[in-house]
Amino acid sequence: MKVKSWLIGWLIIVITALSVLGFWVYRIDPYFHYHKPDLNRYFYPLNNQRSQNDGICKHFDYEALITGTSMTENFRTSEMDKIFGCNSIKVSFSGGSYKEINDNIERALKTNKNLKIILRGLDIGRFFDASDCMREDLGKYPTFLYDNNIFNDVEYLFNRDIIFGRAYQLTLNNNNEDFNSGITSFDDYSRWQSGFAFGINSVYPDGVIVDKMKGGDVHLTNEEKAIIKENIDKNVTSLADKFQDVDFYYFYTPYSIAWWCDLYNHNELTRQIEAERYITELILPHNNIHLFSFNNRTDITTDLNNYKDTLHYATWINSLMLKWMHEGKYQITQNNYNEYLQKEYDFYSNYDYLSLNGQVDYEADYYAAALLNKELTGVGPMDVLNDDTVSVELMNAEYAISDNKVIGIDCKGSLKRDASSEKISDYMRDIEYVGAKFVLNMDGNNNYLSFYGQKIADHGRLTAYVYNENNEVIRTVEKNYTDLDNEKHQYVIDLSDVDGNVTVILNGGYIDNTGSANSKYVFSDIFLY
Repeated sequence: MKVKSWLIGWLIIVITALSVLGFWVYRIDPYFHYHKPDLNRYFYPLNNQRSQNDGICKHFDYEALITGTSMTENFRTSEMDKIFGCNSIKVSFSGGSYKEINDNIERALKTNKNLKIILRGLDIGRFFDASDCMREDLGKYPTFLYDNNIFNDVEYLFNRDIIFGRAYQLTLNNNNEDFNSGITSFDDYSRWQSGFAFGINSVYPDGVIVDKMKGGDVHLTNEEKAIIKENIDKNVTSLADKFQDVDFYYFYTPYSIAWWCDLYNHNELTRQIEAERYITELILPHNNIHLFSFNNRTDITTDLNNYKDTLHYATWINSLMLKWMHEGKYQITQNNYNEYLQKEYDFYSNYDYLSLNGQVDYEADYYAAALLNKELTGVGPMDVLNDDTVSVELMNAEYAISDNKVIGIDCKGSLKRDASSEKISDYMRDIEYVGAKFVLNMDGNNNYLSFYGQKIADHGRLTAYVYNENNEVIRTVEKNYTDLDNEKHQYVIDLSDVDGNVTVILNGGYIDNTGSANSKYVFSDIFLY
């Protein structure tokens, strides 16, 4: 009897403990499997696409959905909302197949009757995937999150990683002094932009090699056409037929010229274009699919300053594509697709790929974005030092003038600040700087502050701060004098997500009173693009 009572007692304890744990996970629900996030109590980091995207699609409020592979991760839903006049989410699947992405779209459409716009990238490097292709190499699929089987939810409710790595951590974070509840913004979700360098030195660190294989061009086979048709029918066009009141904005992902060079070297360029033709002909009869391609914007695809590798373009290209798709630019139609494909083939099959070796790699990656900003917004660059609408205040500096035009700012000396005194940014804002201070209004369509800096002598160094209307530092550029040569260097500050007035301080003096009084630094070519 005692043994039986002991077993029953332990069984009750175990069941109670499991029930408490299960309810705890259910209430917090870090993967949104059961309900919306509790944004008043916890902060939910969005950082697990396969586990969180399904719950986002099922329980969040939205009318538009951005999806695709890593080619869509740099989209900003704030831009989508503004341009398309909607409330959108972003649920990318890095490295995902057509099937994985389409399955998620289907679940979203079935659970959200308000969903009216799907914006999806069709990776041109996955044209030859089978219709049932799944990325098994990315780890085990959390299929228990995707179905309606309540019994396999034990894999979620009693998952050790979810209990301690998610639910417990979310609860623990509440005790932090600076805790604020909420969730990662969809602008930032999966966004990889800031973690990489762009340009030919990143894409082709060893230079471009053109080594075309012997033999003739490879062509699309009937077997490949059969595979393509099944994939496109099942994973691209079928949902458009089922949901006729939904607009599907599909675009071929604009890979860089480096990717096309690889096709050229392997004699596969003709086959690629033939596959694109076949896929285009399968898609175009579906009237609620709006198909776009930007491959013939060769000024973009050939400029490797827009790419971090052979495939991945920068966020400013995502911004442009949103604008173009909303305006209907570069849309492929029954009337123009033959001309489009011929132009695409002619360019990439005859391009001088070796000429890329002479391409300039911008020192400041965002300079590529600055040069394209006029096309994005319609507004040209502003010469900050010569624009009457900008009031520039100098301190411990003077203008450099040529032909009655201000061409730069000569900074001399160091700050009088004691090394142990208040924060440098507070000191410069409230007391003293060596250089220039000016206010810019970011409610217009200029997005990037570009300038050049050059250390001339001694401890001259760059310390630039951008403050918002609350006097908080929102951008910083710092270069110690020991890390600077005496050459001219370009810097570009991304302000594309900033509204209202910002105060900019460009300081060229050393940051405290240990610097030489003879230190010199020059700012020039200060433009707001």
